[in-house]
Amino acid sequence: MRERWDAIVIGAGIGGLTAAAHLVHAGLRVLVLERSPHIGGTAYVYRRKGFAFPMGPLGFSHPVLVQNTLRALGVEKDLKFSRVHYRLRAFGFDMPLSLPFSELIKELSKSFPADAAGIEHFFRDIRRHLFKQGSGSNWSGFGQKPKLSASEYLQHLIKDWRLRRILGSIGTREPYSGLPILAAMWNLMSNEGIWFPEGGMDSFCEGIATAVVGKNERSGEIRLNQGVAKIRTDRRKVLGVILKDGTELDSSSVISNADYKTTFLHLIDPNSIPPEWYEAVSCARQTGSVFQVCLGVDAGKADLSVFKEASKLIYRKEGQKVSEIKDLDWKVQEIDPEALAGQELEVSLWGKDWEAISSDGRAALVIRAEAEYKHFARYRLGWRQRSPNYLEYKTRLARALIQEIDHLMPDLEKSILVMDVATPLTFEDQGGRSEGAVAG
Repeated sequence: MRERWDAIVIGAGIGGLTAAAHLVHAGLRVLVLERSPHIGGTAYVYRRKGFAFPMGPLGFSHPVLVQNTLRALGVEKDLKFSRVHYRLRAFGFDMPLSLPFSELIKELSKSFPADAAGIEHFFRDIRRHLFKQGSGSNWSGFGQKPKLSASEYLQHLIKDWRLRRILGSIGTREPYSGLPILAAMWNLMSNEGIWFPEGGMDSFCEGIATAVVGKNERSGEIRLNQGVAKIRTDRRKVLGVILKDGTELDSSSVISNADYKTTFLHLIDPNSIPPEWYEAVSCARQTGSVFQVCLGVDAGKADLSVFKEASKLIYRKEGQKVSEIKDLDWKVQEIDPEALAGQELEVSLWGKDWEAISSDGRAALVIRAEAEYKHFARYRLGWRQRSPNYLEYKTRLARALIQEIDHLMPDLEKSILVMDVATPLTFEDQGGRSEGAVAG
């Protein structure tokens, strides 16, 4: 007789585990299926020679909501969260980013006195938009043009091109979003904050899992190394799932924690989806991906004082003029390593706020740069299979980033004990994200 469950959850990432925990808490019989050998999805960590490195996110927002959710689900372990602080090291400036608006206005005005009035105006508009958003109004809060882009808005408000980039991207890039999204980003950076669980993301994931696999007879079950091939449907009605090994499981409710493209383009029979919906999902844009270099270093040999006030640095090579800052052409056969090193980089002392430097004097660093999936797709031969020159190419790119960051941390290269390099292909295969997207 085939197994039947009240609900089946595909993927044991944070979203899948939380959904399963809620259903178990409601008294349902729930099965979580995960193709990887670990829970947590991309929120988990992986290890290389004694070092722990991130598979995905370097933090999250709304810690009170997270903590209240865990308590409501009966998670016994009282997790603590530390705020992640960001600092900008670019354009000749060294300034904090994760400050309350009032303090941030003062810091920015010191560096850009000619634009002090514009800075005040910008954050006043941000506050007004957030207030209106909270009240349920659809008023934009940014003047009379609700569809005005961040770039257009700042062009008329701010004189200094460097400040336009800082305000418009919370970094060094040309403003790329709409104003409502920009307001939400600044709210997270300055007011809500980005947070990290003390003990690491793996302990955080394990805490949620305890709410799924309880101690009573109506508890849920998590099965690792159990990939789902298809979601079974009949006339748009869910019947269950088919595993990679052909096993069929029955359930009238299926929750997919895979990203939307994987769910609707690969896990569900196209004939079960309205053509216009299938087309919409196919053409929808994915969030971008990254090129990531993880380093295990001997903290006694590298100067890590740059992280004294913040664990995350938004960094760009010094001495660049606006005419010299150009986006990479990812359509070329190979990216110039030096050009990649000249892009905006996020440099993190992994876990600074809880155990950045171990008792034996070792630390983990993470360097990230934006990258396009299609550029690396030519090296993909299959799941976790790459062409012979892939390793050499990504290593060259990684070495260029390390050499650039050596300006921030003298003797960094000499201190490296372990290096691991990930491309969008890695995030696609390891995290199950379509085209290696950083957000599902």
